[in-house]
Amino acid sequence: MSAKPATDDAKDELLSPFRRLYALTRTPYPALANAALLASTPVLSPSFKVPPTQSPALSIPMSRVFSKSSTARIGITTKTALFFSTMQAIGAYMIYDNDLENGAGFIATWSALYLIVGGKKSFSALRYGRTWPLVLSSVSLANAVLYGQRFLATGFQ
Repeated sequence: MSAKPATDDAKDELLSPFRRLYALTRTPYPALANAALLASTPVLSPSFKVPPTQSPALSIPMSRVFSKSSTARIGITTKTALFFSTMQAIGAYMIYDNDLENGAGFIATWSALYLIVGGKKSFSALRYGRTWPLVLSSVSLANAVLYGQRFLATGFQ
């Protein structure tokens, strides 16, 4: 009989960091941390243009023919960073104002949208030795999952 509670205690110890993170979604702190990281991006890791590789004229993809810019960027632009930072701060304020359900849904949605906008760029930045975009994507993924779980657990009542 004593072996069973020890196993349950070990399982609780293993799950306790996830429970602690989930418990933090009752507060605006994870969203504020993400907003602060995004707002500091233009200073800590500004985006830069990557010179295009020379390719034959006939092998240019159609998406690059009709795009405004022919050079790719590594990292997110200042406007994008400040926009998503503002959205995270608005969601944090919603939770601070005791609207947990809508604030959690708002933060989860904008975190997922950030992953759509900057997720692929974060992995391509590793090729150039830039890890900051991957940090931003990881924190946004954590916010999307944790606040999304909080939003879905409310039951839409």
